[in-house]
Amino acid sequence: MASFKIEGGHTLKGSITPQGAKNEALQVLCAVLLTSEKVTLNNVPNILDVNKLIFILGELGVKIEKLSTNSYSFQSDELNLKYLENS
Repeated sequence: MASFKIEGGHTLKGSITPQGAKNEALQVLCAVLLTSEKVTLNNVPNILDVNKLIFILGELGVKIEKLSTNSYSFQSDELNLKYLENS
């Protein structure tokens, strides 16, 4: 199984090309929580699991903008962590 390794002291930036597979999409969607900066994802599969996670991210306070059929932007600068306590 592939993983992302992040070492401290370096600014996290760059881009990856996702395959559009469900399992990869779910992991990358969760990664939008790691930064308060805007993140744009393309090639996001339109399937139930992915759509439910996008909904949950929105409930957490992530700002979500659907750019096109399979493209979204996310910004996690105002998270509502109380949502987790109430669930």
